[in-house]
Amino acid sequence: MPARRTPRRLPDGFLLGTASAAHQVEGGLWNDWMRMERNEPWRIGDGGSAELAIDHFRRYREDLEMLAGMGHSAQRFSVEWARVEPEPGRFDLSALRHYADVVGTCRRLGMEPVVTIHHFTLPVWLADRGGVLDPEAPRLFARYAAACAETFGQDVRWWVTINEPNVLFSLAYAEGVWPPHRRSLVLALRAGTGLLRMHAAAATALHRVGGGHGWRTLVSIAHHERPVRARPGSVVAPLVAWLPDRIFNRWYLLCCVRGRLLPPGGTGQVVPGLLGSLDYLGLNYYTDERVRFDWRAPTRLFVSPDPEPSVPRSSLGWAIDPGGLHRALVSLGERLELPLLVTENGVADEDDRLRPGFLSDHLGAVVDAMADGADVRGYLYWTGFDNFEWLEGYAARFGLVAVDRGTLERHPKPSAELFATICRTHLIPSQAGPGRAEGRVGVRPAAQRKRI
Repeated sequence: MPARRTPRRLPDGFLLGTASAAHQVEGGLWNDWMRMERNEPWRIGDGGSAELAIDHFRRYREDLEMLAGMGHSAQRFSVEWARVEPEPGRFDLSALRHYADVVGTCRRLGMEPVVTIHHFTLPVWLADRGGVLDPEAPRLFARYAAACAETFGQDVRWWVTINEPNVLFSLAYAEGVWPPHRRSLVLALRAGTGLLRMHAAAATALHRVGGGHGWRTLVSIAHHERPVRARPGSVVAPLVAWLPDRIFNRWYLLCCVRGRLLPPGGTGQVVPGLLGSLDYLGLNYYTDERVRFDWRAPTRLFVSPDPEPSVPRSSLGWAIDPGGLHRALVSLGERLELPLLVTENGVADEDDRLRPGFLSDHLGAVVDAMADGADVRGYLYWTGFDNFEWLEGYAARFGLVAVDRGTLERHPKPSAELFATICRTHLIPSQAGPGRAEGRVGVRPAAQRKRI
């Protein structure tokens, strides 16, 4: 498909900005991840630690001012549960005031705050009593969610209860590479059901607080979509790829939509508050994954990555295909009939060579998806500043702004200026970037889209 010659335009009111997570940027935290980093530093690829991260907890005002100065109209960030509730039942009012000021700073700078209340990490006290497997976790999570909602008030309209629950139960309980390092498919499904109950409880609490005050409250999860596709020409791989794709990409979402614990994690039990818990869908999309059959990988349901050599790749080896974002938006929009917010989309790129084309091409894919019926309300790039990327440490650089690890000075990259131009004009420049979206999927009339 030839590159487009004229720029495409994003609609007025379309949210544009970046996303971050407390553990990855703030520093000064004590949670289950920080405990692992101190006790088992060998688990982090580059030996790094989030103990200081990029010191965003102290520098948040100037960081947000920098992003707002680039024309950003939204900012997604997470509240750290371990900071807000350092001991069970004891809420740190200074921590809540801090996050309330983050929200207020976003508002003063003209950026819509999108607030996540659980982004992978847990307070140590909860981790020690079973984490998401603890039967009390939903009640405790709802109490914490309500405290956040009451504190932040009507300044927060967009809420994310749990970031990437499918990633958490896969990496922490199936593969066992994240805390609590359990390696069991049975426990992974139990963790998934625990996370469903936590989301339902938190969504109920957020809606109750917002409704009680007459505030506009929109609740979702941030769903990680990573389609599992089989190698062309393989006879066995398509059969084997179906199950991990179903469990990873659809099971949690289908349970939310139907309000029940569906197989294989349940037998149809109703979860109070789960039905109707999604007012929109937050979508995190990075790549599709091509796989092959591998009998040595039972915890991955007998599939292993089988990269397509002709597709451009990020510094993490992930395939770059804006068509994947287009397909995800259109298919999820049609299946769920919900408004969509791209809560994460980004590329690991050491020298900022790939990122400009990535931004133009993926935002172009968003425009195409909207033309094909997807009700997309915004796009949040991952991420604003190079930060601590979990097991990769600081080696994976997704940021629009580089951070000097010695001085912590911030240095905007060329891609930051490109994104700033897009934010200010809503025009997406033409690019001949890698892996352009091809084709269009059936159009659904605008009148059929759910409005919020």
